[in-house]
Amino acid sequence: MKPNSKAKQKFPIPSEPITSYYFNLTPVMLDNVMEIRNWIYEISQSNDQIGEIEECLKWGQPSFLTPKTKSGSTIRIGKVSDSEYALYFNCKTTIAQEIANEFPELKCDGKRALYFAIDQKLSKTKVIVCLKKALLYHKR
Repeated sequence: MKPNSKAKQKFPIPSEPITSYYFNLTPVMLDNVMEIRNWIYEISQSNDQIGEIEECLKWGQPSFLTPKTKSGSTIRIGKVSDSEYALYFNCKTTIAQEIANEFPELKCDGKRALYFAIDQKLSKTKVIVCLKKALLYHKR
């Protein structure tokens, strides 16, 4: 991983372009993004309905798909600014609206994105609920 980063890479990054994207993040943002990335893979490994995750770049950002089971809607992780990053969901789904309704304390626009400040402590429980909404979207 990047010098000064505490990120623990549990799952191999599948390509050089994705690695380059991650390595251009600040160490703090990289740590947070890697934590969410690990949760995506852990959720998929613990749920046969989700199956294998495909990680690729879409719109220049790391994106996570469920190509074999087609259980989910794409999740993207992207830098918004030096101090903020977001999870993006397909705007034609109800995922962001569901998150905004269920977790009004989170910064969610209700249309397509869930925003995080780099100094914000991630609530693993809440973020995992949000990720499952997307990874199992077509199974509900």
